[in-house]
Amino acid sequence: MIQFKKLTIDDIDIIRPFFEYSNSLACDNTIGGSVMWRDFFDTWYSIIDNTLLFRMKDPNIGTCFATPMGENPIDSINKIIEYTKNESIKTFFCPVAEDDLCLYSSNYNIITKELIDWSDYIYNAIDLIELKGRKYSGQRNHINYFKSHYNNWSVLELNSNNIINAQEFLKKFSLYENKNSIIFKEELYKTYEVFDFFEKYKMHGIILKVNDTIVGVAAGEIIEDVLYAHIEKANMNYKGSYQVLMNEFAKKYASDVQYINREETVGDKGLEISKMQYHPTIILKKYCVEIIN
Repeated sequence: MIQFKKLTIDDIDIIRPFFEYSNSLACDNTIGGSVMWRDFFDTWYSIIDNTLLFRMKDPNIGTCFATPMGENPIDSINKIIEYTKNESIKTFFCPVAEDDLCLYSSNYNIITKELIDWSDYIYNAIDLIELKGRKYSGQRNHINYFKSHYNNWSVLELNSNNIINAQEFLKKFSLYENKNSIIFKEELYKTYEVFDFFEKYKMHGIILKVNDTIVGVAAGEIIEDVLYAHIEKANMNYKGSYQVLMNEFAKKYASDVQYINREETVGDKGLEISKMQYHPTIILKKYCVEIIN
């Protein structure tokens, strides 16, 4: 019988090595994607045969499991099937990224349902660094406006010396960008946590300033050939701040990777329009997979 343990901040170093086993580009298969959202999805974990298992609760389907990451994913899926039988519950894996779907379709009878609002928007890193060509003229115009109107702008690496300033920025950000969304509020709350435990999360980040005022923060992590942008917050009262923040973050941390994953829109139509304007090379679909025993 699988014994699950509730996922906490203290487990980051234990689970971190298993994300290297993932064959997916999905943001869910990262420290930020799993630990930041552990309370929202009531995440528990187990390690069996050098393979990491996550058990979660989805608001719509109840108990579900992530795709196992490690040396024995198929054996682990079989153990989860046995576990669900013993618990008298259905066997759901959710979310399953499109690039992991064959693991299930090749080995089991399954029913799939696309999670439309949870696709990942993935870009060629070089595109977001250089912003070349006519299709990026809008982004370049915003960046040029920002740099010409706010002469004393600067970019600093996010570190222990200025993290408290980034937290102060978040407090102000929550006032002028107060979306009435449970997911938005949870993300903002967990961003505070990331800054509290920045060294433990081992993220990379930048601060965008105009004079002595912080107008944006970005943070993420690198796994293999992907920079995952977990946090992007900017003061929209400074026109072009989001474009500059994204571009400077890419320049600093994505020069040696192939992709930048800017993650999901979770149903935010404005965010979807914004992410499409950067011309993703991959829109990675995700699914809820039910295994029919």
